[in-house]
Amino acid sequence: MSTSSKIPSVEIAVRTDPGRDPDKQVNEDAAVEKETALGLLAVVCDGMGGHAGGKEASELAIKTIVEIVEAAPPATTAGVALVRAIEEANARIWSMPTAEAGYRPGSTVVAVLAHEGGAEVAHVGDSRLYLVHAGTISQVTRDHSMVQEMVDRNLIRAEDAAKHPDANKILRALGIAKEVEVDLRAEPIAYVAGDVLVLCSDGLSDLVEPAEILEIAGSHPPPQAAGQLVDLANARGGHDNITAMVIRMKASAVVREGDRARQKLPKTIPLTAHASPEPSAGPTGTVVSAPMAPAGAATAIAAPVGASPSGAAPPHPHDSGPSAAIPPAPRAPEASEGGRSRTLILVVGILLAVVAVVIVVAVVAVALRPKPHHAVPLIEEPREASVATADDASEEPIEPTVAPAPTLTAEPTAKPWKSRDGGHRDPCEAAQHARETGAAESVITKLEERCRASGGAP
Repeated sequence: MSTSSKIPSVEIAVRTDPGRDPDKQVNEDAAVEKETALGLLAVVCDGMGGHAGGKEASELAIKTIVEIVEAAPPATTAGVALVRAIEEANARIWSMPTAEAGYRPGSTVVAVLAHEGGAEVAHVGDSRLYLVHAGTISQVTRDHSMVQEMVDRNLIRAEDAAKHPDANKILRALGIAKEVEVDLRAEPIAYVAGDVLVLCSDGLSDLVEPAEILEIAGSHPPPQAAGQLVDLANARGGHDNITAMVIRMKASAVVREGDRARQKLPKTIPLTAHASPEPSAGPTGTVVSAPMAPAGAATAIAAPVGASPSGAAPPHPHDSGPSAAIPPAPRAPEASEGGRSRTLILVVGILLAVVAVVIVVAVVAVALRPKPHHAVPLIEEPREASVATADDASEEPIEPTVAPAPTLTAEPTAKPWKSRDGGHRDPCEAAQHARETGAAESVITKLEERCRASGGAP
């Protein structure tokens, strides 16, 4: 790369790819890096997905920006030239014919004009510029998108923006309205040797985290870094066209003492852990959306070009129905108070949950605890049943009913046997009678012992 008084010494590489979506194999991204009298010009444009002529729009934007910057008078400052070039690109895309359905071609743009005094940055839409500096990375540009507005109003978290259903809806683009508001960084970036600038379309930033861009672009030469970034986005689905331009600064910007305090590097963020998104994560294309409505105002429904004199952006062919009005962001003190309230509620909820768990565990423990054993009195052993006899001699003896002997019984005590005439029988005779009438074995045995004790034989 040339090293004239205006052009810094850099190493630069760019890679663009249509992605893996079979419906997006026409690459609507475009990129250019060009030495001009005002410095090194680097531009990435993303043609509007779903809009007629997206590829033609991005290519026309690139061509126009290069043309206007190269034709700028020598006395023109780099920042002013960059803004005028982007505004002219918008006017030319606006003049392109519309599609039969009434939808206009469009494109996003992010552009850098680097010179010996710093790097001017301008953009429209959601194509981004990242700065890798001293082991950290910062997002220099701010997306003109629906989800970025939600983040600014504290409606969603920044880490949830890429996966939000409206992540592909942008609020500004070239060619969608007759006039366009270009964001130009107030002061050029006071780069130093070793800093890396990464320009990219949303096909990359949707799928590759800033921490990964830092790791890859900060530790590899630009050609290798650009290739790895695009490959990583494709490995995660490649749902859109992907473009990455990597510029490594080989010298530091020459900043005058009076300008040094104003030319500060963007606020950086440290390297953070990253959880790889699912291959299908992310939006499927860029859509121009109507600006978010202020509080109390009805949300405008985007209409095809020509339906609104204000030049509001047309809807995507697949979008239908109005969007709900989004309230304005809460003021900082209220947001802080709300955060403290939410934290207090969370702490109380956790404490209540812990108490509930302790109570449940205690109830279960009591229910499952073994019941104590109680002493049960032994049932007194019934005495042996006597053999009932009929009073009338003509009647047959009645079969005695004997209860079954329980376990661990005591020695039964036999009742004295009586003769038919009411007298006591001889033990031997009683034993014989008991055998004949089927008395209990214990009764028979007892009578036999008494028979023997009396000198008889059973």
